[in-house]
Amino acid sequence: MAHHPYLDRIQSELDKCVTCAVCQSVCPTFQMSGRELLSPRGRIVLLRRIAAGDLDPRDVSGDAYDYCTLCYACQSACPAGVKTDLMFVAARKLIADAKGVSKVKKRVFETLEKPDRVRAAVKAGSLAQRAFGERTVNRFTGNLHVPKLRSKSLVRELPERIEPEGRPRARVAFVPGCMSNYVEAHGSYAAIEVMRRFGAEIVIPKEQVCCGAPAFNNGDFDTAIRLAERNLRLLSDPEIDAVVSPDATCGGAFRHEIPELTWDDDDLALVAHEVAQKTMDWATFILHMLDPRFPPSEAPPVSVTVHDSCHLTHTEGRHRSVRVLLERVPGVHIVEMEEATICCGFGGSFASVYPEDARRWGRRKLDHVNRTGADVGIVSSPGCLNHLQSIRSDQRTFSFRLMHAGELICERMGWSPDQP
Repeated sequence: MAHHPYLDRIQSELDKCVTCAVCQSVCPTFQMSGRELLSPRGRIVLLRRIAAGDLDPRDVSGDAYDYCTLCYACQSACPAGVKTDLMFVAARKLIADAKGVSKVKKRVFETLEKPDRVRAAVKAGSLAQRAFGERTVNRFTGNLHVPKLRSKSLVRELPERIEPEGRPRARVAFVPGCMSNYVEAHGSYAAIEVMRRFGAEIVIPKEQVCCGAPAFNNGDFDTAIRLAERNLRLLSDPEIDAVVSPDATCGGAFRHEIPELTWDDDDLALVAHEVAQKTMDWATFILHMLDPRFPPSEAPPVSVTVHDSCHLTHTEGRHRSVRVLLERVPGVHIVEMEEATICCGFGGSFASVYPEDARRWGRRKLDHVNRTGADVGIVSSPGCLNHLQSIRSDQRTFSFRLMHAGELICERMGWSPDQP
């Protein structure tokens, strides 16, 4: 096998692993499969063989790395501090370079670079789902699970600029992410309303495209870089104080994956670093740049439990921000669930390729929410929220509601997000 330059960057991480298997206790796919190969330790051992030239990546089963939610709970659990977030995506790239990206994924990633085609495809998919049913559409896409689609993108629906209530305190570029843009937008509308109420002037860059995380996470770095370049040009505007997304995955892409992706291009890396420095998750932005003071609420007290975003928790260590924000809201009492920091099973493309296992792991998360007795479960990622809501709709015995933190705040304050 020809030497792959990306291996040089992860060799030190491969060397750190002492194969102790602590990671297996927090790994969703190992817990579901019971297979060593589908555990973090098994994947590291396999990648060591590829790096040593003992194994050709063309001979590696796609499931070895595709059957992973990329939650990186293993990274937080690892006593040796192994950065699995570098390693497993590198493995996917090695395999993609050797075997090629699947035809369906390649078609999706190529379409992401053409927003007009994305909007047309999503609109057609939405119409098809209503006309023929979601199962028929899933079969047409090669049995991928396609979530219920919006007929119009959120970015097109929103105005270019939303004025703050009162004195402007910060100008923010709002990046909703593809799940909010094309699937579920309630959380984004609520997130915007909360920022607006506390003095944020909100700019919606109309030329924004996908953050590139789906392509990056599936080993198609070339597409991810092209998408990143387009977004970085928009978001590096010096008049923008902060870049905010209600989606922890997209915010994490700008703070974490894109700077990692541009390591060998000095000019682009500089811009990526500048954008990363001013990109914040939604709750952190409100806390640190708007410092909200909530008025008294006449709503009855409510108990909530928080499912921690995998990206915020395991790659950035920022998961406390949602709790700190909600603790300021009058009448909100937070109760902790078991395994709050463990993945819900969504994992982006994981839920599309392995829908039954994703739902099985999601039911485990809902059981944890239910056992707390909380009135509301808070989920920070629109993809995870949509995933859990779709499972909850089949579980009639659950009495709790699921929502984004912004939705809960608007409900408590009696604010009505402005949406069609």
